[in-house]
Amino acid sequence: MADTFESFNRKVSAFQRELTADTTSHKIGKMAKDQATKAASADLGGDPKFSGWAPKLTTRYDIVGPGRVSFYPNRRAAGPWTVAEIGRNQSGMHGPNIRSSSLTKTGRKRKARSKWNGRTQGKGTATTALAHIEDEVPKIVQSAVGRAIAKTF
Repeated sequence: MADTFESFNRKVSAFQRELTADTTSHKIGKMAKDQATKAASADLGGDPKFSGWAPKLTTRYDIVGPGRVSFYPNRRAAGPWTVAEIGRNQSGMHGPNIRSSSLTKTGRKRKARSKWNGRTQGKGTATTALAHIEDEVPKIVQSAVGRAIAKTF
């Protein structure tokens, strides 16, 4: 039997509600966090943290709208993520910071108190993580759309 416009409208509305539910967004966010942890662990020797550094390379996600997820590193992990991506001291600085114009109260030149810990090469950890995330998102969305179609139609 053919649907009326009213019954078809109800089905389409139910389908839209299924697609805009936060469950798919949460699945995408959790998958993204898992992929980022795997990429960090692979680049940093088994655990998502630099040896000798306190913060782990952790991430978080926020659902900012229907079908929209914002994904970024935690506040404490932003620096380690940057070092894992591009390396340390890559900004053009070529040695320790010596403050030549700094004087003591008596007019003597202050000794430099900076520590130079060298440069490191970046590993492209965030780029790798995003590539894996971009591969997995269509699979999650496709399964959610298929589930919504089967449920409503």
